[in-house]
Amino acid sequence: MVGRFLLYLAVFTASYAVKAELYVFPAPSPEATSHTLNTEITLYEEQTLSAIEQKNIDLLIKDTYQTLDKSNATSALSEINQRYEGTLPAWLYSAIKRCEDWFNRTEGNISCRNGALYDYWAEYVQGKHDLSRREVRRLARVARIAEVNFNDDNSVAFASPIQWDLSEFTASLAVDRIANYLTSINIRSYHISAQGLETHASNQGFSWQGTVAQEAVIQNGRATDAVSNPSTIAFIRPWQRPVLSTSKLASLEKGVLSHSDGWPSAKFQAISVADNAFEAMLLAHFSATKTAQQAMELVNANPSLALKLIDENGRVFTSNTYTARTSGKNKAEKNGHAISIDITLPLFDIADYRGPYVSVWISDEKNRLVKSLALRGTSERWLGELRTWWRRVGRKNEGLVDGFAGATKKNAPLHIEWDGLDDFGKSANSSSLILHVEVAREHGGRSYEKIPFTFDSLTSPITVTGTDEIASITLSLMN
Repeated sequence: MVGRFLLYLAVFTASYAVKAELYVFPAPSPEATSHTLNTEITLYEEQTLSAIEQKNIDLLIKDTYQTLDKSNATSALSEINQRYEGTLPAWLYSAIKRCEDWFNRTEGNISCRNGALYDYWAEYVQGKHDLSRREVRRLARVARIAEVNFNDDNSVAFASPIQWDLSEFTASLAVDRIANYLTSINIRSYHISAQGLETHASNQGFSWQGTVAQEAVIQNGRATDAVSNPSTIAFIRPWQRPVLSTSKLASLEKGVLSHSDGWPSAKFQAISVADNAFEAMLLAHFSATKTAQQAMELVNANPSLALKLIDENGRVFTSNTYTARTSGKNKAEKNGHAISIDITLPLFDIADYRGPYVSVWISDEKNRLVKSLALRGTSERWLGELRTWWRRVGRKNEGLVDGFAGATKKNAPLHIEWDGLDDFGKSANSSSLILHVEVAREHGGRSYEKIPFTFDSLTSPITVTGTDEIASITLSLMN
């Protein structure tokens, strides 16, 4: 599934060179047997790996792929899929359980249960049958509603519609096992990098930046305030990615397979950050197939995650945590250009209360769009009732609604953190800006407020009391 990966490392600082020791797995030799993940590990602080330790890492990588190989009837994963129960190695039991945690957290939108679905796609790619959207939905659904039971002895039992498949995440699990091994032998400073997988793992709080033009996420130096916590970045560009590929065949369809409905989607390229490679790749898969609002709500509720999304038109959406997690310092805050926006909505005491549609955006003084900040509601009929937004933004930006909008949330308040960058990731270059907030509710009213501001004017918070569908709006510089 994941193919052969070329792995590399780019490490440097602006003022001094970092002494490093590079190890390649498997070591190039006539006797070396190839396995799927070809790994480069760099150690710092004059650390080295003994021959036995290098051999252990090589065996660990091979074991990961062999254990998860569904084509091998004797692999641990194949055996539990055949019996619908079994005891697993501790690392695999932990991986499946963590995937189930994400399954529950995302209401089935991330899953490791869809082995039958991936088999169906593989048979389609091999020319064994035509592709039926009804059938892929059925396969995804029966796996989604089946029950799973975990036991303390690392055993798992599940209903027959489930077939575990971790092929999309095998390489990231191998990276995590390498990181855990390095920690167990007291390696204090390391970097593991995978270009094909687009995963980079470090335990030194390195400063990361996504370099989309190079189709990679490259570490570009240490943050001065870095802390020694594990960190991983994963990157998916779905428009160039076959939905399914083998060593011999690849689907013509591009994108990431949605785990909830079995159909490919390619809304965003995703750069995701987590404490380990497995969860970074789970987040990247989820975020490539969902709207920006859905993905950001998940990430902003979990401080250990960070996310950057880029759509086909180059629009950029980032989580509240992204800048701090990827640069070590929040550069926007340092420049005084990070703004917190809090919007409260009234709750009306009526029987048929419908959650309002809400749009929040920033323009320059000529009403040219600078940044789309929030959009609640997906029905084009009611989005049109956000008349100012629709006239100035919505109808001029095809695809924005499909990729950006999230569900209505009754009168839940909005907390938005803006990093001072425009829709395309560049600094807002206008000295005078306008915050726009518009709310429209079915069987209700419509309210619109606009607040002119400059970054310099926010030395003290600005609070505006709204009317009807808007209770209040507060702008303030972030601390």
